Parts: sequence; C-alpha cells; structure tokens
Amino acid sequence: MLSLLNRIFVRSFYAKNAGTFLVVILVAFGFLSSVEHKALITAALVSPFFLTIVFILWSLYLLKTISFVWQALTAPEHLFLQTFWLVPNPIRLAMWLVVQTAMLLPIILYAGWMVQIATQYGQWNSLSAIVLVIVGLIVVGAWLADHRLRHPNPNTLHLPHLTVKLPYELFFPTYWLRNEPLSLVLTKAFSGLLLAGVCRLYPTDDYDQRLLLIGLLLAILGHSQVGGQVSAFERQYLLFLQNLPLSWWQRFGRYALMYGLIWLPELLILLRNYPTEIRLDYIVWLWLTGWGGLMLLHSLAYGYDILPERWLSGIFASFIGGLLAIMFGLPVGAWLALGWLGAIGSCYWASRRRVLM
Repeated sequence: MLSLLNRIFVRSFYAKNAGTFLVVILVAFGFLSSVEHKALITAALVSPFFLTIVFILWSLYLLKTISFVWQALTAPEHLFLQTFWLVPNPIRLAMWLVVQTAMLLPIILYAGWMVQIATQYGQWNSLSAIVLVIVGLIVVGAWLADHRLRHPNPNTLHLPHLTVKLPYELFFPTYWLRNEPLSLVLTKAFSGLLLAGVCRLYPTDDYDQRLLLIGLLLAILGHSQVGGQVSAFERQYLLFLQNLPLSWWQRFGRYALMYGLIWLPELLILLRNYPTEIRLDYIVWLWLTGWGGLMLLHSLAYGYDILPERWLSGIFASFIGGLLAIMFGLPVGAWLALGWLGAIGSCYWASRRRVLM
C-alpha cells in the first residue's frame, strides 16, 4: 500500500513540480556559493526574525504539498483511495507520515544542513526550533491529508486560495512550468550546465573568448524547440491572439519580454561563474546575444509547420556554420547584431505577409 501511495502522491508531486524545483535550484545554488549559503544560515541561526522568515517559507511549501494531496484525493482516477480509511488508524497515520516526509524532503535536507551548522556554533535554541518546526510540518501535513481522506467533501475545508492576474508574457512560461516540466528541466539543465562548464573550463588552459561563444551557440540551439512549443501553445489556447489589433513591433516586444524571462537563469549562471580573465561587460553582451538568438529561432519556427527532420537538419547546419564563423573570429557584437536584426526582420516580414494574405 505504501508503494502505491508513493507512486500516486510523491512521484507525481516531484514530476509535476520539477520545473519549479529547477528554477529554485538555479536561483538559489547557481547564483550563491556554498560559503554564501552557510553565511545566510549562520545569520538565520542568530536572528529570530530571519529564522521566522525561513519557517514561513517552509510553511508555504507545506501548503503546496497539502494542496497537491487534496487535489489528488478528489481526482476521479483516485476515488478508489476512499477505501484507504478502512485501514486501522495507527497504520494509516504512519503511512501518511512517511508520504509527507518524502514530499517535504527538500526542506528536511536543508534543515539538516542548518542543524549541522547550529551544532558547530552551539546555537541550541535555534536547533531545537528547527527540529520542532520540521516535526510539526510533517505531523500537520499528515493530519490534514488524513482529514481530507475521512472528509472527502471539498466544501468542508478550504486552503487559502490566491488568484494572480498573469500578464501575457508569463502565459507560456507558466504553462511550460506546469504542463511540460520535463521539457523545461532538460532544456534549462542542458543550457545552464553547458554555460557553467564552459566558464569553469576557461581557466584550465589558454582559451580565448571563442570558447564562450561556442558554449553560447550550443546553449541557444538547446532552446531550438521552444519556438515550436510557443506556436503550438498559442494555437491551442490563444486562437484569438492573431486577430488582436496589435502592430508587429508590439507583438515583437511581448515575445522579447517572454524570452528574456526564459533566458534570465543563464544570466545568473554567467554572472556567478564567468572567468576572472573576462570583463563583466563582455558577459552582459554575451547574454544579450543569446537573447537575440532565441528571438531569431522563435521567428524562424513560429507559425510554420516544419518537418522535424528538416528542422534538425537546419539546426545542425546552423551549428556547423556558426562554429566556422566563430573559429574565423566573428566577434560577439556581430553575433548580437545578426540575432536581433534577423529576429526583427523576420517578425516584420511575417506581419506584412499576414496583411497581404
């Protein structure tokens, strides 16, 4: 029975929120080193106010797990779990405790790190508070899950519900995060690890700036499928979008903001890992070049039904051509101009074609 509960709740929870965890990891651990994290933890251990903020964040994570469990219990395909309440209370509660512990594992691991540091510095009050809060979160989560099992009527108790009006620029990133987390994880992990690896490789030998450009080219091509995903998303959910009275530059600006948000984690990774031999302004230009490259790929893929074989052949040819251009010394400024001017020109031509048709 426990393996079934883990499959329904624990695995599904991590699979559905894989994109969220990736974003948190990139922001928290891609931009801050372990030494800086240790300094933040030390500050929290000696500051009751700071430690309370950490506990509030953990409580919000608990609410997310509870919301997921409640939704799963009321899903039509999981109605058979209503018979789970026939299991004796001690065994049932023990299973819920195991499930809730598994779902709270990320904050438990972080709490374990805090406990280790608290032991080193003798912060016994903070250590006791951390242990009590973690135990309380697990117990409360298990009790609320069992409460919904015994009271399946959704109207008996409601969790706080927050409605946020999303701007258009967040429509696709939110959809990508919720509905296609595996694609998001693979895309951003490939891009982020590649850029970080190239930055770490740079000081090991006598490389020049072309190495960073090659890494940037591969990271951009790693996002080659995103334009098609955006196009498919809008055809399915935003059919009215093409009929809105928006000029081509307004449409281009909206897509530029959207891709800027998608490309933002790479900026944090570059700022965190860029070699000391490279100037900071060059890193910023490098990131802006990648942003323009994403916009160019979007303009080439959006609205077209391209066979996957032809698209992959085009990506491979682009890599070979780009690699040769980089090896012959094409500077980052030229790549920046090519990306953005190509994207603007493609967007303008597409708008003119729609008008003529």
